[in-house]
Amino acid sequence: MILQNDGGFILADWSPTTTSRGLLIREGIHKPGRMSPQRVDPTLTVWSNPDAPWKDVPANHAAQRLLNIPWVFCGPVVLTGAIPYSCAIEAEGLSQDQALQLIERHLSGKRVLMRGLHIPAQRTR
Repeated sequence: MILQNDGGFILADWSPTTTSRGLLIREGIHKPGRMSPQRVDPTLTVWSNPDAPWKDVPANHAAQRLLNIPWVFCGPVVLTGAIPYSCAIEAEGLSQDQALQLIERHLSGKRVLMRGLHIPAQRTR
């Protein structure tokens, strides 16, 4: 899952050979820079650019609210499953349950920016 600064998100395919930086480039997010993992809990990892704060990249408050953590991330972040202790470069993808829980928590947040979110309406015909 990629979470943008404005609260927009993308569910993207994550394979064992995918890197967080490669995923951002593949999804059209240009110049993501170096990406480093930060373990949120044993099953969830957030990848962000640790150099972004010094490059005047805006803070990603949507990620901070979603994860309910005191750390400040700047720029888009990638959320994945666990990272093995032996290798911080590889990560597991999100399980279906993890992805659904993150989406529900994100969309039910009171301060999430809802611009550009398409919610299907009931058909009249």
